[in-house]
Order: sequence, then structure tokens, then C-alpha cells
Amino acid sequence: MLVVGGGLVGLAAAAFLAQQGVEVTVVERRRETSRHPKARLVNVRSMELYRALGIDDEIRAAGEPSAGFVVADNLSSAHESWISAPEVAVSGEGLSPVAGYACDQQRIEPILCKRATALGAKVLFDTEATEIQHHTDGITARLRHPDCEQAISARFLVAADGAHSPIRTALGIGLAGEAVPGTAVSALFHADLEPALRGRWADALMARDAGAFLFARGNKADRSWQLGTHLRADWPLDDPDGLAARLVPVIRAATGVPDLSPEIESVLTWTTGAFTAEHFRHGRVFLAGDAAHQMPPYGGFGGNTGVQDAHNLAWKLAAVCRGDAPDALLDTYHGERAPLVALTVAQALLRSRKTPGQPAPDEQIDATTLALGFHYPPPGTTTPDKTATVEDPAAPSGQPGTRAAHIALAAPAISTLDLLEPTAFTFVASATSRTALALERHPVPGVRVRTVDTASIDTRHRQRWENVYSGPRCDGLLIRPDQVIAWRAPKNAANSEIDVPTAIQHAALVHSSVHPDSDRPSHSTA
Repeated sequence: MLVVGGGLVGLAAAAFLAQQGVEVTVVERRRETSRHPKARLVNVRSMELYRALGIDDEIRAAGEPSAGFVVADNLSSAHESWISAPEVAVSGEGLSPVAGYACDQQRIEPILCKRATALGAKVLFDTEATEIQHHTDGITARLRHPDCEQAISARFLVAADGAHSPIRTALGIGLAGEAVPGTAVSALFHADLEPALRGRWADALMARDAGAFLFARGNKADRSWQLGTHLRADWPLDDPDGLAARLVPVIRAATGVPDLSPEIESVLTWTTGAFTAEHFRHGRVFLAGDAAHQMPPYGGFGGNTGVQDAHNLAWKLAAVCRGDAPDALLDTYHGERAPLVALTVAQALLRSRKTPGQPAPDEQIDATTLALGFHYPPPGTTTPDKTATVEDPAAPSGQPGTRAAHIALAAPAISTLDLLEPTAFTFVASATSRTALALERHPVPGVRVRTVDTASIDTRHRQRWENVYSGPRCDGLLIRPDQVIAWRAPKNAANSEIDVPTAIQHAALVHSSVHPDSDRPSHSTA
């Protein structure tokens, strides 16, 4: 497997693929991971995926809890309005074993890189993929590094090469959507702002005096700040030092400290829009992250959506590479992700047109619903409407295409999500499930069985368990490696022990004849 682009999404893809046992090489033109903070909000769904990778504790140590958004004249003045952080109470509501968090992208990328490498991925910085050629049985490319060149062959390629994706352009894949006017300017700087804060705190501030946003970066042990504003007509876009000098008075106005001498570390300019690629797959090439979609930064959806693209795709590529599933499984990547991405892009655009502090318009969907309430359409569905795309995560349906609901359990597993195998399908059911008993007697390749003693379920969650995983018509759920429900077993499914594995194989698109307990290579070549 070849991943082009070693940013947040490319490194996440590498880690997820390597976790699946796929041999993967990542190439990145930059010499190192990002130095400028881009995405900061890690939503609850991404934290669940990082938890399954085993890096959630590292991300928490590198960041801090989300603290919300302030509207004021400047940082020093009275903080008039406070907007709670998205999903700030998700864990308390019992929707997930984790909560959303705040951790800067330039801190997450090294963590992902380290984990991907530990799992067997090869990450090559200062390397560019050129002369990419498509063949009936794979991809070839020339990797150019200042010290050497080499050819590489791979079965598939994941293009995580950014908003201006050369790979997407070369393939002729168009973008649907609209541009957001203007050029944004972002400055990362260091300064002691405690005199302005006076013990108060917020993750972000809309400073009316400066026409700018101020964002806290890092954490208490290593604090930095970011200014976000729009490019003024007389600012020198092609002179970084001159542009940095123009930002100093804006930083002073935003902080309300007229004599502040900020140490500006880096300055970036960028444009944005609300775009979705017409296709997420072209033969053996798959678009992910900004290569597949771009959206305004409001709501913090961009980076999280890209990480979740990679997670949806990784197990499917692994299954096809192992020979456990047909190539048709890979078509579900676009079919599942594109409708949800289009909805998310529209929601980010909607938020970009609303002044912070104003009530949400009727068509705005809350961030928790977008993160946890997604409902992938059935195979073959082209343009499902919004109601078919999301559901209330506080009242999960347990239907195929939705996320497996979190149910609090007694130790050592504190959640039903802890029962799920990231590299296999998992059948989760009550200990009395006849389907589970049939699967234990006649194991299905690539399927693990996990039963739950209902006495171990948190009393507050027992009704949700009955509604989702059990009940009068459900004998358990088959859950994909990406924590999405594949099949809902009817109570009469175990009447024939032969029919049960057949039904599961059909629902899961699994056709391998390898027994899950038999010897299998630890890596599948991609």
C-alpha cells in the first residue's frame, strides 16, 4: 500500500492500515511533520478511533480538555458570551467512553507517526511520489528523495495529498461546491497573556477590536497562541517578514495589551471553500481528507472527517488485500463516506455564515449527532437525504450502517466498544444468544464472538442494551472492524446452524475459507 501525504490524514491512514497487518509506505514532501497548528478539536468519534489505536492517553497528555469559545472586545476586556465546546458533556451523557478533546495537529501527527511506525509502516519524509502509473494489477511510482530515487509498486494508493491534490487533479476528478471568499492569515506566536486573562480561560476568543480570532494552543505546560484573521489589501502576501510585522498590531488589539511584544514563530496564508470530490475512488486510487473534501474551519470538522475517512477505508483495503472480500467492498468507501461528507461540508459552511454567539439556525445539526449519529446508506443508495444520513446518538437504532452504541460495562471492559476487534468482525450478544452459541460451535472465518452477561451492564444502560443489542427481535449484532453494524441477527437465526455463518458472510462481504484460529501471515502485501 502506498499513501501519498504524511499529514494528519495520511499518517492516520498508515496507522490504521498497519494495524490491519497491511504493508504500507507513506511519502511526504515536507522534511518533518507539521509545525504550524491547523486542526485542534479532536471530536469524540476521532478519540474513539485513537483509543482503538492505543494512543488516546498520549493525545490527552499532549493537549487539554476543550474549554469553549468566548466573544469579547479583546482578551483583556469582559468576556461577554461563552459558547460551550462541542461534545463537552458527551462522556457524561453516556454516549461514549471518551470525550472530545483539544490537541493541536502538529502534536498529534508525531504521535500517529510513531504509532504507525511501531505497527510496521514505513514513513519517508522529504520524499515525493512522481510518475504515478496505473496498471490493471496495481500502481507504480517513482519516489524522489534528495539523496536517492527508487521505484515502488503497490496494489492500491491512498491520496492524502491535500486540498490541491496533484493526484486528484491528474485523475481529472472534479470538485462540487463553492469557494469561500477571501484569504485567511494565521500566525503562531508566544507571549505571556496571563495579565490579560487574569485567571480566566477559553480555548478561543472572537476579538471584535481586532476583527480576528485568538486561539490557545499547546497546553498549560507548553502554551502558545494563534491569531486568525483575514488578509488586508495592503498586506504583503509575498513578504513573510513584512506580513509578520503587520500582524503585531492586530495581536495587540486582540489581546488588549498595547505594548505586547509577541514572538511570532510562523505565519501561514490560506483560502478555503466548501467542496466535495465527485468521486472518492478512481480504480486503485482512493482520495482521503482534504484531497476528497474541503470545508471552512468552523466546527472543527475537517481533520476529524479525514481521519474517519481513513478508518472507514483501511479495513476494507486490508480485507481485499487478504482475499477475504471482493473488490466490490471498496466501492462502499465512496457510497458510505460521500453522503456524510457532503452533509458535514454543508454544516461547516452553515456555521461559517453565523456570527459566534448567535442562536443556531434550524437546519444546524449538533456536532455530537454528526460525530456519533451517522447512518451509512445501504449499498447502491446514491443520494440519501439528511434524515437517512444521521440519527440521534442518544437513541441509537442498532440498524446496519450505524455506529455500534457504547454500553457501560463492569471492568475490565468498560464499554461495549472495548469488545470490538479492530482487525476482525465481532458478533456481540447476550450470553443467552442462540446465534452466538451457533457461531461458537461453527466458527466463521474473520468473526470473533463476544457475549455479555447482562448483570455486568451499568443499570443506566440496560434499556439501551435491550433496544440495540438484544430485545424481542434481535439476537445480537455483527460489527465491522470500523465499529459499524453490519448485520442484526434475528431471534430465529440460529434455527439452522448452517444458515448462521452463511448469513454473516453475506452481510459482511467476507468469503475467506481461512479459519480465524489457523496460521495466517502477520502482514498482507498491498
